[in-house]
Amino acid sequence: MNDRAFSDSVQYAVVKANLEKNDGLIKCEMCGKQLHSISDCHFDHIIPYAKGGKSIKENCQILCINCNLSKSDKQLKEFALEEKAKAFLRGESITETKPVVETPIIQKTGKMTKEIFDAEIQRFIDEHGDIHQIDFSREKNHLPGISYMVKYYGTLNNMKTAFGIADISSNWNRETIKKALQDFVNIKGKITQKDIRKENGLPSINCILNYYPEYKDFTDIKRHLCGLDVHERWTRENVIEAGKRFIAEHDGKLTQSDCKSENGLPATSVIYKYFGDIVSFQRIIGAKISSNVFVPEEQIEKAVEEFFGNNARIVESRAVFLESFPYGADAIRSRYGSFNHFLDKFGITVLKTKKFKYTKQEIDDAVSSYVKSGKPMPGPHDLSKCGLPSAGVIMRYYDHWQEPFEMYYALYKKVGGNE
Repeated sequence: MNDRAFSDSVQYAVVKANLEKNDGLIKCEMCGKQLHSISDCHFDHIIPYAKGGKSIKENCQILCINCNLSKSDKQLKEFALEEKAKAFLRGESITETKPVVETPIIQKTGKMTKEIFDAEIQRFIDEHGDIHQIDFSREKNHLPGISYMVKYYGTLNNMKTAFGIADISSNWNRETIKKALQDFVNIKGKITQKDIRKENGLPSINCILNYYPEYKDFTDIKRHLCGLDVHERWTRENVIEAGKRFIAEHDGKLTQSDCKSENGLPATSVIYKYFGDIVSFQRIIGAKISSNVFVPEEQIEKAVEEFFGNNARIVESRAVFLESFPYGADAIRSRYGSFNHFLDKFGITVLKTKKFKYTKQEIDDAVSSYVKSGKPMPGPHDLSKCGLPSAGVIMRYYDHWQEPFEMYYALYKKVGGNE
């Protein structure tokens, strides 16, 4: 795995090495200041994560808060200078560019305040003219976490209003929404979920459903607001009928990439819901079995680019996204290990997410405690009996359920058991 956060095992190893190096004390690697608790320190990437540095022991160091913020300030200046250098080599003039300045977030306070947060948001708005939810997740923007936005303003629109950015959603009501949708359909002849964006003079899906709470999804919007004929909701029976009809017209072939509405077929998410995977569906309808359903990364990347275009990569929910995206959850997991890794790689923000029963930290703590007790590794069906997360829950964060067990067994063996 290549997560940004250092795992418990890495932190444990780095703390132990620091203790050994400093005769039983924990000290900052830059200034040598003694640190008395974990709240006094940061686990820092020696080679920045944004520049390819991995979250491994060899790339981890312990810094005090002030040194870590100073290092971040230096990296921010370096980033700005790199951008100026690239612009100069492209033939652009840099005489009018703003000087590199130390931003308020890099003050050596060690604590985020509303004043610091507001200064950072104002800096970003001055440079870009606007701000979107996805901007908080892009590391190059050097913005505070989105949790601070929620803490200080509640919603993005509240914050934008406070900074004098007009909220275009205030122009919408039931009548204007319906007219905009129908005008678009009259011109284009059809409408897809990807068309629902500001550039087309249309409100967002969330905005539409907010004014029309009697509708549940985009299918209802197409049927009732746009006056379009839409396929009845997919059932297991009519999915099979559609599949058989398709293979009769295509020499017995049906692949994962064929599963889209223009082919009279449901999205792959519907097929996975009813049949588990594409191969099982192929068997039931009598289609030729795919020898390999592992979709190339280039193909998925192209699908992401086509799906979002120049729009912000924000989706209402995982289910809504998979309903329109040409590849299903299994294809994504087989390519990227987990759906969350896929979202992180392409900078996609999901507005509505299900809270997992366990966080990665809780899984690591549970497995670490179990292994430290000296018990042997349980089988996949014995995990719950041992008070541990299930194999499926563990695999939300790891490639295989055994991975954290193997990691901690190796760790405690290396450091001498119950140390």
